Amino acid sequence: MKRHWTEAELGEHWALAPDELALLANKTGTTRLAFAVALKCFQLEGRFPESAQEFPRGVVVPAGGRLSRCSPG
Repeated sequence: MKRHWTEAELGEHWALAPDELALLANKTGTTRLAFAVALKCFQLEGRFPESAQEFPRGVVVPAGGRLSRCSPG
């Protein structure tokens, strides 16, 4: 997986669509973040990551901030 993403790439490839956000409605905290990032990894690579170390940090940290501001449903 690509390790470094520009701001434009983050928005284009890692932003969650409304239907994807709906999938997070019954999840909280770390589970919510891991599910969201795993979903995007699957969309980009056609597979789920084998470990959290596969998540590029530049993706996980901003995603966590965005998810914390989203209402769960």
